[in-house]
Order: sequence, then C-alpha cells, then structure tokens
Amino acid sequence: MLKSIRINFILLLIVFWGCSPNKIYEKKYKFDNYSWNRFNNLYFEVPINDIKSNYNFYLAIRHITQYPYRNLMLNLTINTPSGEIRSKEYDLRLRDKDGKLIGDGMGDLWDISFPLRKDFKFSKKGICKFEIENKMTKIETPGIIEIGLIVKKAD
Repeated sequence: MLKSIRINFILLLIVFWGCSPNKIYEKKYKFDNYSWNRFNNLYFEVPINDIKSNYNFYLAIRHITQYPYRNLMLNLTINTPSGEIRSKEYDLRLRDKDGKLIGDGMGDLWDISFPLRKDFKFSKKGICKFEIENKMTKIETPGIIEIGLIVKKAD
C-alpha cells in the first residue's frame, strides 16, 4: 500500500512539473554514490530563441535525509549569447535553524528548488552557458543525488 502511494505521488509530481508551459529547459546531473565531488563542475547549455521575454533560473536539488550539512555552497556562472559573463556565489539552506530538512520529502528522498535569477533579459539569441561549481570545503559532498537547472519564461 505504501509503495503504491509513493509511486502515485512520484507520477503526480512528474506530471505537475512537466506541464509548466513556461519551462523551456530542464536538465539534471545524477551523482554516483550520492556524492558530489568538489572538482566536478556542472555545465548546461540553454538555447535562447526569444529575446522579448524575461527568464527565471532555478536550481533543483535532490538529496537524502542523511545529508550532513545545513547548507550547500555553490557558484553559478552565466555566459550569455552576447558575451556577457555573470557570476554569483550562493549559500543555499537545506535545513532550517532547528536542523529540520526544508523541501519536499518522501521517505529518505528530499527535493528542493531555489530561484537563482528572476526576470533575466537576454539581448541576443543563441546558446546561454551555465556552470555550477561546488564550493563546499570538503572534496566530497555526501548525500547529494542530483543537481539540475530549470529555465522558465517569466510570466
């Protein structure tokens, strides 16, 4: 019974997330052994065909309950089609001040997404390149299952 409820919940989430008409891009990197190596930078290439719209960027994180830290530190670098480069460090909270996990949990899996940039405007069509760097102090960040980038047209 519990397994059936989990499967139905996962299918509902997939349908819900997949039906966003404004979503233009989504890609996720899965990590072997649920660990993100500090030197394993993640790269995304997003085609930008509409420069009249504004865009929102989100980071999606899936991790296990045993994730040992309160936060995840990373750096996002954006290389726009016009050649502009923007870089920003993030300190993303995965636990609240009491140590409870934040996000949507099911069993030992937790999903959370963070807005990275809102209403970003492109001046030129082409490929926008994103690079995400792990800025945690240890070589391995255990407990991370996957990291993804979602790009949506702003409403």
